[in-house]
Order: sequence, then C-alpha cells, then structure tokens
Amino acid sequence: MINDATYQDPIVVGLDVLRENVLPVDSSELNKELLEELKISDYEVVILGTGKNQQFPSWDLLEQAQMMGTPLEVMATDAACRTFTILASDGRKVLALLYP
Repeated sequence: MINDATYQDPIVVGLDVLRENVLPVDSSELNKELLEELKISDYEVVILGTGKNQQFPSWDLLEQAQMMGTPLEVMATDAACRTFTILASDGRKVLALLYP
C-alpha cells in the first residue's frame, strides 16, 4: 500500500516518482533498455523487489546495471519496501522496482 492505494501489478517508486504499467509482468523480463528508460544512473540506490521470494535477475542485467553506475540491490518485495522507506527517510536518492 502506497498513499492509501493498493497495487496488484509491478510499480516503480521513487521520492517523486510513482509509475504503473512500466515494468514487465515478470522480473526476469527486465532488460537494459528499460533500466535506461528509468534513468537508473540518476539514483544512488536502485532496489529490485522480486515478490515474496528473492529471485535474482540474469547476471547480464546485473552487470549492465553496474556498468550504468547504479547496481541493483535485489531482495523480496517486503524487504525492498522497508529498505526504500529507510533510505528515503535518510534523504537518499532511491528508486524501487517492486513486484507483487
């Protein structure tokens, strides 16, 4: 739940960003082009919440994110939400890609 709204589909959340219908249905379908579109290099931290269980994306995607200057921090979505809240409250420039 974000701002009293419940989301059933993947969303992108930042301090001044809330985007729906951007992420593929499955986190395994994330790609470099989408990371570029989301401008992940503009953020200090990018968190990937992969649902109830932590599921790592391909090594290629992790490496591409690293080469863009902002590695993906991969974790279960509940942990991603808690981590986002802590980092955002510290004033960090953080982006979360959250899967239900």
